[in-house]
Amino acid sequence: MSADFMGADTAVPPKEFCRLLMNEVKNRHARLHHPFYQAVYDGRLGMDEIRIWATEAWGIFSLNVAINTAKLVRCQLSGIHDPKIQKKFVDIIMSEVGYELFEGAPRPVAGHRALFLRFGERIGIPSEELERRDRENDFLPTTVLARIGWLDIALRSDSILEQVAATNCCNEYSNQLTGGKFFRAFKEHYGLSASDIEFFAEHGVADTEHSNIGYELVEQLATTREIQVKVLKALGKGLGIWWAITDGVARECEKLK
Repeated sequence: MSADFMGADTAVPPKEFCRLLMNEVKNRHARLHHPFYQAVYDGRLGMDEIRIWATEAWGIFSLNVAINTAKLVRCQLSGIHDPKIQKKFVDIIMSEVGYELFEGAPRPVAGHRALFLRFGERIGIPSEELERRDRENDFLPTTVLARIGWLDIALRSDSILEQVAATNCCNEYSNQLTGGKFFRAFKEHYGLSASDIEFFAEHGVADTEHSNIGYELVEQLATTREIQVKVLKALGKGLGIWWAITDGVARECEKLK
């Protein structure tokens, strides 16, 4: 956490606080700084290692509809009844399910789940295997704990701000920052086509939209020091989960050597 913020006695201006959160993600997110991801982006991993990573990444992405639906519920329970704000959470759910299924949607694309399953097939993981793992919670222990952690955040957070800090401000913003890295790496180093890796391109675009609602709500509602401390701690929880997942994947990949 920012030492300057934690040492302050009063709330910082909302826009400045949002910049602080963004910098925390830029400076601390595993997908930007963990050596494993640097190896992915540089094309230094074999396909067996990529398949291990993809399987565990699926363990997180496969929960997105449930997690985002919980946010819509928590939005109302937090006293936010503005239909324009609620619609933004509905839009997120629509993009996860698949814009192609809804009239008037921004883009006629498949849902994120379907796009990831396509990516899995192209790298040699049958969709049936990924669906089975999701259904049976058959992942590495660190990924299982992460799934429990994300669901706990989604279902038991005291407020919508803690939810969006740990997810939209952390995960979706990091997707915005890394979508292009994944796309270029898989195309240039691993021989995949644009269609194979559409998940990463679409995730980069959609999660720019998804992260925006998180920062909009934080700027609007995180106006006291007490709330800002809770939001920053929630963001830290999200960042910590990603490092734990990635450490688990890296250890599993080491067994191949």
